[in-house]
Amino acid sequence: MKVYKGKNSFWLVVIFVIYDICPLFIYLCDSSIISHIWWILLWIAYYSMNLVWIPVMVRNYIELYDEYFVFYYGFSKERFEIKDILKLEKSKNPVASSANSLDRIHMTTKDKDFYISLKDNDDFIKNILLKKNACQ
Repeated sequence: MKVYKGKNSFWLVVIFVIYDICPLFIYLCDSSIISHIWWILLWIAYYSMNLVWIPVMVRNYIELYDEYFVFYYGFSKERFEIKDILKLEKSKNPVASSANSLDRIHMTTKDKDFYISLKDNDDFIKNILLKKNACQ
């Protein structure tokens, strides 16, 4: 088994940090605002988005085995058979996807069409192609 870590672009990390810091500036400008219960509820709702963002940025990797790979992304986990891969290519397509960087891999299988972004896209593609050729 080989593990490929997901790639988080610098711009995505910056957006996440700015998102989390912005409400603090509101509080620093007027600290009396926090005394209103509706502001507290609004902040709780605002920061609850971190429950989605943090897992997506932290749990983003692939485990590659001989005949399949498992893709972990946020709260999801999917298994794909290597023999089912129909198309595998590098891409810079900005379509919304499970890729946290514009340096992506576009993959089409029998059941799904998706994008992934890994720290070592080239090695992953090379290993997938080698394993796919070995299966045939």
